[in-house]
Amino acid sequence: MFETARAALAEGRDDVQELFDRAAAGAGPEMLWRITDAFVGAFDGRAAGWMSRAIESSEVAEGISVHPGTLRIVVDHGYPVHQFWDIEVRSSAEDRPAVVAALNAAEPRLMRLTDDGRELSATEWEVALERGVDFYSPNYAAVDPGPVPRIWLDCKDAVMPFMSRAFIRVLLEELDSAGVRQAVLSTDPRPRSQ
Repeated sequence: MFETARAALAEGRDDVQELFDRAAAGAGPEMLWRITDAFVGAFDGRAAGWMSRAIESSEVAEGISVHPGTLRIVVDHGYPVHQFWDIEVRSSAEDRPAVVAALNAAEPRLMRLTDDGRELSATEWEVALERGVDFYSPNYAAVDPGPVPRIWLDCKDAVMPFMSRAFIRVLLEELDSAGVRQAVLSTDPRPRSQ
């Protein structure tokens, strides 16, 4: 059904939404991410809603939540024009040092993410640099330990759903490793300068 829906999207058919809804029914989060990527590939603003659905359907540890607007895709006149690559982590004051440690541990891992959602090991990264890369990866990552700790990537505002999924996964893993059991991940809805 997914391939039929993707073909309908390429053809500009009116039944695209219905076909993708059928493809997503009972299929789980992976299908929602694939649908989001299909809409991005077609430069269709409906990608934003599908990404929110994908985030909402993803499994997270009890006590941790990821707001559906995290790493939001900005749509202008029906087209996905850019994406915010910023995640803040709200937690209790006593967990704040562990959150900052988790963000700092995530930073080098996030630099090795690819646009198709892979996380390269340090060795794979070095080999790719030597042989020439066939992917996009962040240009920069930084942690802001401010009142609400956050981490952001410089991805030139590109819209990359699978990298978004990997970004969230890496943060969740590092928060778990740091012992953070209560937190909310989100992207501030107000634009901010990097």
